[in-house]
Amino acid sequence: MYKLNSEKNVLEKISESTFVENELKERDNIEEWIRKEPTVLGEELIIIGHEYDKFEVNERLDLLALDKDGNLVIIEVKRDKTGGNVDFQALKYCSYCSTLNPSEIIEVYDEYLKKFNINESALENIMDFLEVDSEDLLNGILNTGQRIVIIGKEIDKRILSVCAWLSQNNIDIKCMSIIPYKLDSLNNVIVDINQLIPTYSIDDYFINKKKIEKSKGKLVQPDKIVEFFNNIVSMAKSRGHKAYYNSRKTYAKIYSEVDGKLVFALGYRKREGTFRLELSARNDKSSKQLLETYNKNKERIESRINYPTQISEGVRNSNWLRVFIDIEYDKNSDLLSYADKVGMEFIKFVELFKEVL
Repeated sequence: MYKLNSEKNVLEKISESTFVENELKERDNIEEWIRKEPTVLGEELIIIGHEYDKFEVNERLDLLALDKDGNLVIIEVKRDKTGGNVDFQALKYCSYCSTLNPSEIIEVYDEYLKKFNINESALENIMDFLEVDSEDLLNGILNTGQRIVIIGKEIDKRILSVCAWLSQNNIDIKCMSIIPYKLDSLNNVIVDINQLIPTYSIDDYFINKKKIEKSKGKLVQPDKIVEFFNNIVSMAKSRGHKAYYNSRKTYAKIYSEVDGKLVFALGYRKREGTFRLELSARNDKSSKQLLETYNKNKERIESRINYPTQISEGVRNSNWLRVFIDIEYDKNSDLLSYADKVGMEFIKFVELFKEVL
């Protein structure tokens, strides 16, 4: 690390320091830096828990976050040397968090907001962060996977070896260094943060750009889910619909074209073992139109799609409505085997509502 001496036009080396020398603490300083600005970890995260200790065992994890794919991210912070057991500690926390269901995750985040006197809605913040429009879609992507981030000034070689092996065996773990440099005699400090694992190589840049994105946390859904939704989007487009799928999500959308505030969605709800076909309204006017249309045409629609429909209030605003049907599936069957059937049902659902809107 160097700083520029503009008077002499030379670079002057800045000495590496320690957090102890600068009286910087793990909990009061490093955790707070990450909590307030999680992007220092090299990706978009939302912190939902700090010093969380509500497990059945008497243990506490440093920071808990969500990434843009809805995965829980366990963040372990060490001020200087990590020691030789932080990897096992992080894996324990990961296993504990894997059992959290969506409502429990909302509760964890709600406690966090109250702890720091943040007057915001936990549910709305998470939905905004994950870019989902309904609670049902949220349930389909929340905590479908868990990840680990270990950050410290000096990570033990044994830890790096274990983490490298875990990474090579498809366990999503990231190790990062955080090193302070004393800038001057006034105790000004520069902090340098770098990713150690997964490592970057020249091949990442020249051969496969997707590998770089994955190592930075921009993950996509498993291949079968992506293929499933891509097949359905292709089917919808072939029928003239404006369909869209983001490979990070477990749902696809079709825009109504009748009203910009009415959106169709097909969600893959793995936990519940269902596919949800939904039409949601985004404002009061569209909700009123949807309610009138639904009440007038409910029997006609159900007779043609052969599934019972339901109507309920929206998640973000109780005045906004949504109409949906659920189609059950066998969790032991191949997801792709349902693509044609579910795709056609979704298109039928969309076209029926477009007829009557």
